[in-house]
Amino acid sequence: MDRWIALLAGLLALIVGVLLFWLRGPTPPLAETAPRVFVVEIRDHYFDPPGLSLRPGDRVVWVLKENAQGDGHTVTAYHPSQDRPLRIPPGAPPWNSGLLTEIGQTYSYLFSVPGVYDYLCILHEQQGMVGRVRVGSAASVTEQGLPAAAQSSIPTVDELSGVVGEAFTAMALLQGIEYLVGQSQTAQALRQLNEFQRGFPQSALAEALAKQGVREQFENRLAVLEALLSRGAPLNAIAQTVSQAKALLESVAKL
Repeated sequence: MDRWIALLAGLLALIVGVLLFWLRGPTPPLAETAPRVFVVEIRDHYFDPPGLSLRPGDRVVWVLKENAQGDGHTVTAYHPSQDRPLRIPPGAPPWNSGLLTEIGQTYSYLFSVPGVYDYLCILHEQQGMVGRVRVGSAASVTEQGLPAAAQSSIPTVDELSGVVGEAFTAMALLQGIEYLVGQSQTAQALRQLNEFQRGFPQSALAEALAKQGVREQFENRLAVLEALLSRGAPLNAIAQTVSQAKALLESVAKL
């Protein structure tokens, strides 16, 4: 009798499980990992930071922060479609933001093809308003074809492959975290920060900050930022902490 009761109980549990699955529907697939987001600020008349070293699949968002003269700025790839020499990887789609004039306007681009990407502000190229993105392992490129002012302001591929590139990329990552919070994507911002924190202790950037005597301060700012993100602190508190961390990076980011 006990055996039959146990069998009936097992059968009943199976039926209940099937009914619950049917009512709930199939388990949705796991969401794909969102691309990392980096922010480059558009200033008068430079990009901040001027260079990045990224992985394929990363996204850059340019945000207009200054427009003192009122003429605006663009974010434009060096490409024949823009009457410029080809200075992005063959096969990579070119881009042009168009004229950005309102503070806070943004433009974004997903970097999927490895290589070196050079871009400019069409209005202020001759003033050296250019930028460079290194995606994956990229060899050096010639600076021939860039105006003299651009050649003096753009970081080299070697610099982007080293500690300068790490510092620039960390700045853009922190600005990206601030941007994501402003877009109500705090969970992604926290994931980006945690990934950076895991790799930071073994990085050349950590060693460079230690030599400058500011590594402990920088790690403290990261810890404060993590705490703020975890408890859903307001954007102004996030922005202040990002600004403080970015200021510490400037000691090793100077070309």
